[in-house]
Amino acid sequence: MIRHILKLMWNRKRSLAWIFVEQILVFAVLLWSFTQAVDPVSKYFSKGTVRTNNIFSFNLNKIDETDPEEIDDTYVHNIVEGANQWSSVELISMNRDGAIPDLTRARSDSLIFRGNRHLAFTMYCDENYHTMFLPGLISQGGWFRDSDALLEIPPAVITQQLADQIGITDNPVGQTFECRGRTYRITGVVDIFFYRIGHNAMSAVFMPAMTAPENWGWEYAIKSKPYMEDDFSRAFLEEFYRIFPRDRFFVELIDYSELIETQIFFNLLFGIYMVGTPIFFLLLFAFMGTFGVVWMQTKKRISEMGLRIALGSTPARLMITLIVENLILTTIAMLPGLFVTSFLYAYSPEGWGWLAAVGAAVVVMWLFSVISAWYPARKAARVQPVEALKAGQ
Repeated sequence: MIRHILKLMWNRKRSLAWIFVEQILVFAVLLWSFTQAVDPVSKYFSKGTVRTNNIFSFNLNKIDETDPEEIDDTYVHNIVEGANQWSSVELISMNRDGAIPDLTRARSDSLIFRGNRHLAFTMYCDENYHTMFLPGLISQGGWFRDSDALLEIPPAVITQQLADQIGITDNPVGQTFECRGRTYRITGVVDIFFYRIGHNAMSAVFMPAMTAPENWGWEYAIKSKPYMEDDFSRAFLEEFYRIFPRDRFFVELIDYSELIETQIFFNLLFGIYMVGTPIFFLLLFAFMGTFGVVWMQTKKRISEMGLRIALGSTPARLMITLIVENLILTTIAMLPGLFVTSFLYAYSPEGWGWLAAVGAAVVVMWLFSVISAWYPARKAARVQPVEALKAGQ
């Protein structure tokens, strides 16, 4: 059957040229569109992306900005430490400004390694930070403890990206560097770390929170137990308003997982709008053009259809033949794009992600081909042999 269809297509190669070129262009645009979505999606689901399930943070503000009384950080610190005893709390992480991903702006500083200066993002955090945000990502060594900040040479953990940037080719664990005039010893390496969804991996260093500059504020992340988010929220607000009067202060409790999901949804929605709108109209116009050409060619072949039915071909078989003919043409039109894509992406580290994008584009093209050929094929399959033969005379 396929051989017969290919022979029929070769005999009509000139009339099929326009559809062939059009489908090459449509597939090229589809490939570009789907591959644009690979990078942020793969980063979100890859290791190194911060985990946000059941994690909360908060902002405490004065209602009247002219109120002269300062917010006492000691009370806030004590409330957060006391939350460790709540049945709804699983884990608490106390960090300095810029450490919690996506809530604040990451700080960068210079490190001195082997006499050379390098720029890196600096995260001053506690011993629970790794468990809360980056579980299972230590490739060498281990995370530090809060008590290690009192050592003469405190510990630090770096990302593999930073190790590559500063030229460490051997095991980084045990080597030292300077930051803000203080020496740190590397005790572990994080495979990869994305501070924000969709951004590149970061050259970052994690140091004990107690070694941060004194004027840096505190950030708190609290992880509630699964299915106890509402219990935690109620207990948290009750405890804060017991210490800080409602008429002078307000607490903004931030559901970190919801914040990240909102960011991702907005980015995806914006991306779909920017890319999807022109793609939709492209597919619509391409479908109309392909449908029109297939319909016109089917009408020109009406006598052929009638003869096939007269010789015993069933309407269903005739319909399938016409649809398969269009599918074969579409598949051949996709070959140039698949050939180029195989060289660009097939052997990249994200090869499977790119293959998924290519697979999605192929499936859309096949659906496009079947839908554009279905109605003309259906009409041709219902033609009466006598009428068709008369129309062809």
